[in-house]
Amino acid sequence: MNVVAAKITKWLALLALLCLAITCYAMGNASGAIALVILGFVFEGVFWLFGHKLFSRKKSIEEQSPS
Repeated sequence: MNVVAAKITKWLALLALLCLAITCYAMGNASGAIALVILGFVFEGVFWLFGHKLFSRKKSIEEQSPS
């Protein structure tokens, strides 16, 4: 898998996690199901952790390469 495809895959995974979190929040609030709201929190947490790893890795790679 080349670098561009890997980046696109990671961004699509982040977008999917964010969409799942928003969907769970909306469905949980509409139906009153606390389990869906908790699941939304879990998806959002994974989104922030995964996104942070993506951004910090990109930053560290740019710092290591000589200009």
